[in-house]
Amino acid sequence: MTDSMCSRRLSTIFSSALFLASSPLKKSVYLLGALLIIACQPSPPTSEPVTAENSETVNTPLLIRADSITMTPDHILSVKPTRYQPSLGLEGEIEPIKKINLTAGQALIVEKVLVKKNQWVEKGAPLFIVRRQTTEIQQPADAVAATNSAETVEINKKADIKPEQSAANNQNSADNTVINSDKQTKQAVKNDAEIDAESDAKMTAANSKKPTTDNVSSSGSNDGLNNTQENTQSEKSYNLITVRASFSGRIEKLYIKNEQKVEPHQPLLKLSDETELHFIATLPIDAESQISVGQTVNFTAEGLIDEFTGQVSKLTTTQQPKQLLVAVNVVDNEVSRNQIRPDMKVTGRVDYGQIQVGTTVPKRALHNVDLTVLHKPPYKPLRPLIANVWIIKQDQRLTRQPVEVIEYDPLTKQYLIAGITNDSLICLANLPVESEGKKAVVS
Repeated sequence: MTDSMCSRRLSTIFSSALFLASSPLKKSVYLLGALLIIACQPSPPTSEPVTAENSETVNTPLLIRADSITMTPDHILSVKPTRYQPSLGLEGEIEPIKKINLTAGQALIVEKVLVKKNQWVEKGAPLFIVRRQTTEIQQPADAVAATNSAETVEINKKADIKPEQSAANNQNSADNTVINSDKQTKQAVKNDAEIDAESDAKMTAANSKKPTTDNVSSSGSNDGLNNTQENTQSEKSYNLITVRASFSGRIEKLYIKNEQKVEPHQPLLKLSDETELHFIATLPIDAESQISVGQTVNFTAEGLIDEFTGQVSKLTTTQQPKQLLVAVNVVDNEVSRNQIRPDMKVTGRVDYGQIQVGTTVPKRALHNVDLTVLHKPPYKPLRPLIANVWIIKQDQRLTRQPVEVIEYDPLTKQYLIAGITNDSLICLANLPVESEGKKAVVS
């Protein structure tokens, strides 16, 4: 109640009080005091005022016209700069860096298996002995070439992500590299068949110097038979291949047994070194300029509480589809050594660039986006998350601005976004698409 209203009401009350005092009833002076107190009491409030704190639960109506939209101050949010560090999300599965799958390049017979499943073997240790499935009798000179051909072994190296192999790696398909040359064979498996062949060749040469036609007798016939048996054994030894470990590791899979016949492309053995681990993440090709070898990656593993450290070791681009493969080596320390194991699913982040500036907004400011992926640790998206926000420019016109959602704060229930300049205002109302370009009127 204003002072003038109170004064007018007081004048009326005073007149009534004088009239009562002159009347025969002679009312008490206390009645006059009570009337004065009642007259000056303020009117009761009609409703609680709407503030920015409780505006999210109040649906304030909008007045939408052809060229303007009238709203209240509760629909307006100013931009408050918030600094943040840009980062990329990485996701993958832990696997050994050194890992090979041995498969048969042609039909073979397993002479002897020299290892057991889960056994640890050192580099150069013999794994198994095989020979070719053949019925042809070849001369010693041809046998060496046949042995070299029989050395063909198919190897899958997930540790080496080559550009021509990366697309297949990304699809989790077998990327088998056939090794034929001596140089490639030494890189994959070591073979002592050539040593055996050389020894047998010397034996054959020595036998060839012995006279075989001295006399036609039973002893002479026995000498000829012995030479034939020695040649047969020599030819058989040329076909034997001893496959050795190209690095120290554990026999993860063993598919063969003694005297087993193996068909071409059949798996033989899987060897892996679990002491050196990594994971491979896939990123959009646009991220190639934001990440480099040597960057630190902080990651968590499914089912574990601790945070672990990795380092970007290799970057590879694929053609179909166009993507970036990021290999991250697990830093070997006491924390990771005791907990990280192959086949674990991990999620990490790598920082890049300079500190950027964004702003925080409530959920109702963001449109056309699913925010549920942010509601669990680490509260950041693995991939860029794009939403739409209505903003008011300096000309008071409304426009729908795409922004990137950076992070969710579970304590304040606010979202950090990037893409809005400081000279704009944010409209919290969920406006129809036709509101683009209309004038915002605040009343």
